[in-house]
Amino acid sequence: MPTKLFGREIENQIAFVGLANAGKTTLVKRLKGDDNLETVPTMGMNIETLKIGDIEVMAVDLGGQPTYPTSLWEPFVSEASGIVFVFDSADRSKVENAGVWLKNVIQWAPEDSAFLFLANKQDLTEAMSLENIIHTLKLETEMATRPRTFAVYPCSALTGDGVDEPWQWMSDRFRSKMMRK
Repeated sequence: MPTKLFGREIENQIAFVGLANAGKTTLVKRLKGDDNLETVPTMGMNIETLKIGDIEVMAVDLGGQPTYPTSLWEPFVSEASGIVFVFDSADRSKVENAGVWLKNVIQWAPEDSAFLFLANKQDLTEAMSLENIIHTLKLETEMATRPRTFAVYPCSALTGDGVDEPWQWMSDRFRSKMMRK
């Protein structure tokens, strides 16, 4: 169902979720083409319009503070055409907590939504490998029912490395969904 944003109908909504300091806002700024990647912690949410090729989407960047996931994330995730779960792959202490919230987000997400899991901050030497993250969070098991609508990518929102490929994947999912309508 289209969402109205500033009086315009936008067909696709993407919810950017993840724990605090995962890099969600930096990623959204990079995708928007903003040269200033300096950010402050998101209190509540930021809403932007982004282009995926010729498809316009409403990007909802949701804050990652501990009180937000249930109260703020759930309503947006449950209505989203796409979910981008951003994880700080260099902060090993947050792996288990991210896994708990990932399970909730998976349950809230519509079955036909495109679901990206981004292992951010791969530019840091202490970043976990993608294989280690997949294994630690049991992503293959968690996402077994969503093989066509789920993907995992390593990236660095700060440097831009690895950002284009997952965005193309999301574009392909949206195009495929539009063609089925």
